[in-house]
Amino acid sequence: METTVGAVANLTNSTSDMPTYLKVLPYAVIVCYLLICALGLIGNGLVIYVVLMFAKMKTVTNMYILNLALSDVLFLTMLPILATTSIVQHWIFGFAMCKIYFVVYSINLFGGAFNLCLMSADRYMAVCHPIRSLRYRTPRIALFLCLCIWSLAFLVMMPTILYSKTMDHRIFKGKYSCNIKWPENQAISSDKAFIWYSFILGFSIPVSLISVFYVLVILRLRHVGPAKKSKEKRKSHRRVTRLVLTVIAIYIVCWLPYWVFQVVLVFQNYKISSPSKVLLFNFFTILSYANSMLNPFLYAFLSDNFRKSFLKAFKCVSSIEANRSVCNENSVFPRTSQTYTRSGVTSEERMELSSMEATSMSPPPCDQKSIKLLKDEHGFLKPPVHL
Repeated sequence: METTVGAVANLTNSTSDMPTYLKVLPYAVIVCYLLICALGLIGNGLVIYVVLMFAKMKTVTNMYILNLALSDVLFLTMLPILATTSIVQHWIFGFAMCKIYFVVYSINLFGGAFNLCLMSADRYMAVCHPIRSLRYRTPRIALFLCLCIWSLAFLVMMPTILYSKTMDHRIFKGKYSCNIKWPENQAISSDKAFIWYSFILGFSIPVSLISVFYVLVILRLRHVGPAKKSKEKRKSHRRVTRLVLTVIAIYIVCWLPYWVFQVVLVFQNYKISSPSKVLLFNFFTILSYANSMLNPFLYAFLSDNFRKSFLKAFKCVSSIEANRSVCNENSVFPRTSQTYTRSGVTSEERMELSSMEATSMSPPPCDQKSIKLLKDEHGFLKPPVHL
């Protein structure tokens, strides 16, 4: 399994009369890598900043968005290394950095998919089981689940940790390439096995689960009547659900062509030999990398809270002033409302319930003013006197 640059290097050095676009392709790849890196680091850095700095942004959904942004930032730091490799057309960063590259790539591949699956499950709980999920949809549990996502991604990517290494370049003598060297003499080609392994665990299963969760969420939102939820709460649910659904849709659009191309290669003995395949391979790879850059723009366009927080961050205002302009989202729960008692009900909910009981047991007041009841000399009540 070679890097994106390897396919270009092999073809450019084995074909004497290359098409013009293949001569320009390495430079276009470099520009795309650096552009994705710059925009992605700025955007995801802003996401991390506003979620960590502004108290009203510390919600359950935003915890998962923060986790996704951290994974994207980690991967985007590898793109300058790929751009440098594209220039020199061989690996110059050593054995350790080769392993680090594949580890970070695998974290972005598997961790991103697992995180989106977790966000979909959270939306399902928030929309379809709003009362039952109160106990579980807390920032503390969200943090624990994010750590589980990283641990699971680390376990799934163990093959890349074990078998990634530098090896002698097939074209440039005395130079090295960064690849995954699988054991030989296996019943199934190791390259093909790993592509199926990555496709099933890193794309197929997560996207299938996401689809199931969102079908249930959409069905629920279509059948929720006005008597069950307030109009504002329904709008809040729809806003957050639309944001998460858009993030997932963009993820599928960016990664589906890449995986379709990889599966086609499996059935064609994994050879990128023609110029058109090289062009497609690079385009689909860049498109998949661009997914790490696009999410902050989606947050800015689809979330009022993120848009306001981004503007406040650029204006360098204090976190207290920023929190005043950011509204609470009804479908997610800020940290301040997550103190649970033994009965599993928050203090805010208890106040709500007690006020509802009080209003149902006591008669409605006839006026906002205080009323004083007087008796006459025979002990009978006089008409009430307003004070």
